[in-house]
Amino acid sequence: MMSKVVIIGVSKIVHFHITALREVGLEPIAIASSNPNSLTVEKFAKENNISKYYFDWKKMLNEETFDGIIIATRIESTIEILSESLKFNIPIFVEKPVGLYSKSLKKIIENAHKKILVGYNRRYYKTVKRIRELLKDEQSVLANITTPELQTNRNFFDNTAHSIDLLRFIFGELKIEFIKKIISNNKIKGVIAIFSTKSNHFVQFTGNWGASDNFSLITYLGKKKLELKPYEELNIFEEIDIIEPTDESPIRKYVPKKIQTIKLDDVDTKFKPGFFQQMTEFSEMIAKNSPPKFGSTLSDAQKTLEIYEELIGVLK
Repeated sequence: MMSKVVIIGVSKIVHFHITALREVGLEPIAIASSNPNSLTVEKFAKENNISKYYFDWKKMLNEETFDGIIIATRIESTIEILSESLKFNIPIFVEKPVGLYSKSLKKIIENAHKKILVGYNRRYYKTVKRIRELLKDEQSVLANITTPELQTNRNFFDNTAHSIDLLRFIFGELKIEFIKKIISNNKIKGVIAIFSTKSNHFVQFTGNWGASDNFSLITYLGKKKLELKPYEELNIFEEIDIIEPTDESPIRKYVPKKIQTIKLDDVDTKFKPGFFQQMTEFSEMIAKNSPPKFGSTLSDAQKTLEIYEELIGVLK
């Protein structure tokens, strides 16, 4: 028998979750919007072949019988919905970053059960997992992470949360050693920071508003360079070829030797990357009525927000 889930949220990202959850054997039996005056919930339900829809998400939770809850709403609405959903004591999937402030997550954690999976889907990338495996027993590794974004703190917040969670997943707990904010006309334009870890790893963090760049993580492991740029592709280099200058090309060249390229799993060409694996874990949580083993927990999400707030400050 298929496990039944209800969904709260009708944004574009929810469509991708529905596609993945059906593939892993979960059945979406009803959907509701966080907005009681939603103009799209009926249309969204029909487009995604969900037979029942509600304008009142609380009514849906109280009337339906289900095994799991999926919450993918506006960040401003998520904490209230998650708090109400906890009463059912069943596995919950909630989209990242859950809340705008770390204090709001800290408060809810005090009364929350452990069966909550937070949607930091990049943890499930084959490329990210490979770096984590390579660093498992290593000490004193150097790395650089770059997070460019549109020129607002809110956009930087939404996407940089992914990068902070990715760092914590790969390197473990992070301690901030240094922060320097770049300020122009009384506005933050970027930030530079240094993180350290218990394994004596050091990570330089560069947040650069509006830069002509891509999200990237470069890790130096002995003679190897592990390059995620973007996060969906891992190129591994080892040593360099030195090309001496000639009359035709008078510049001495140092060319890293690429020894391997790792891309995402084949399934990630059919679904939004990481979503199938993420829903597979959520399905297992429902089957065993258990917390996540691999994905981000509510405590992980809180720590990610705490780091963001140290880097940039509390959102206003």
